[in-house]
Amino acid sequence: MKRVKIEVKNSRANEEPIEVVYWGYHEKAGGVDRLSYDESALTGMEGVHTQIEVGDKEITLVRSGNIQATMVFRENHRDRFVYKMEVGSMSMVLETEEVSISKEGRRMLIYIRYKLEIAGDPFEQNEMIIHVIEKIGQEHPSLS
Repeated sequence: MKRVKIEVKNSRANEEPIEVVYWGYHEKAGGVDRLSYDESALTGMEGVHTQIEVGDKEITLVRSGNIQATMVFRENHRDRFVYKMEVGSMSMVLETEEVSISKEGRRMLIYIRYKLEIAGDPFEQNEMIIHVIEKIGQEHPSLS
């Protein structure tokens, strides 16, 4: 596992974008890039671990801990999932319009444009940009 800086920018229609920087880990196994990090109190998701699996044309985002959800982003794909929180659960529908993944050297850039329906409310347009930068010489301490 390599230590990485993960910059996440979420934009929702008619709202200011939210940008958060995490320190996490990157590993590659079976042709899939796996990113993992712990959410922070800044996002209101303290106690949540996020894992992002990056395939050729598909992104799977898995949250565990205080929030539990699995979201699959694949172009022209509709995904129904349950977002479980300590206070209850919500049904959501995710419609992915675009997924773009580029890798160059020690960097990875992921762009996702999608619509999200929460508990039957109208779909909201969203964009997520994930920029991953591998830190040189930063192996995971338990694997070195």
